[in-house]
Amino acid sequence: MYNMKWNGSKPLVFITVFIDSLIAFSKNTQGRQEMQKLIGKMVGLLLLVLFLNIYGYAEALMRGREAHEKYLYPIVRVTFNNSGGSGTIVFSKESNGKFSTYVLTNHHVISEAIKIEEKWDSSLGKNIKIERRSIVYVEIFKYKNLGIPVGTMRIEADLVIYNSMADIALLKLNLTEQIHYIATLVEKDKTDNYNLFDETIAVGCSLGFPPIATPGIINRKNFQIESLPYHMSTSQIIYGNSGGAMFLAGSGQLIGIPSMVAVIGWGTPVTHMGLFIPINRIYKWLEEEDYDFIFDSIKTEEECLGLREEKIKKSKENISK
Repeated sequence: MYNMKWNGSKPLVFITVFIDSLIAFSKNTQGRQEMQKLIGKMVGLLLLVLFLNIYGYAEALMRGREAHEKYLYPIVRVTFNNSGGSGTIVFSKESNGKFSTYVLTNHHVISEAIKIEEKWDSSLGKNIKIERRSIVYVEIFKYKNLGIPVGTMRIEADLVIYNSMADIALLKLNLTEQIHYIATLVEKDKTDNYNLFDETIAVGCSLGFPPIATPGIINRKNFQIESLPYHMSTSQIIYGNSGGAMFLAGSGQLIGIPSMVAVIGWGTPVTHMGLFIPINRIYKWLEEEDYDFIFDSIKTEEECLGLREEKIKKSKENISK
């Protein structure tokens, strides 16, 4: 990432030096062709420097509409009964004439929507465990003047897959219309293409409020918790951010899900020590569950879910034998 941060006077200084050089050169050189060559080279250099200066600002942090569309609009609030957190819209594409929309979140955000019961099965002659999943709700925010929240569209969502140990869950909206603002997903082979001190933006529904963005930097990678890798950022997070998004500031690409924050004493959060699930671990899980169409544009939802159904069917047949 090229990150030349100049103050506003530097290009003007360069232009002044450039003009002074031309005046001095014209007084001591007789050949007009040589003058034209020099002018061409110096103008080219000036344009290059100005471009790199602008590019450096753009890479450091997005601004305006682009920032809102990349960082803010894909973030939703996820609720069940009196509990909740955040989520990130990661997919909204057409399949069989209807749009399918999926939201990534943490398992602990929607865990109360999952109930495991034991019931007697007379045909097997023993108690069996039955899982029941309740509907959860996803709120998509509406804004005016780019960033002022004015309300939400509350939509029912099904919990399609989850992993309690990995603390990841995927929701599917009960909606057939397209959602236009989707998080930008990093390519699979570039999921670890960032380092310490790279700038980040965390966005989530802190304390249940509409999405709030906080800037920071990557300050730790591969922090092991229960044998699972997490990364850490100084982008401040607090309760309610769980399930939201951690973005690379320059590209706006989703690099993880904020999941927990360090605490001291009786639970006082250290907000600049926010841990997030890295995107490569999320991709691996989606691939294992045959939901890799979420990030792999070559694959289709129909193809992947068909393969998943076949695997589940074979697994049930093996259990019954």
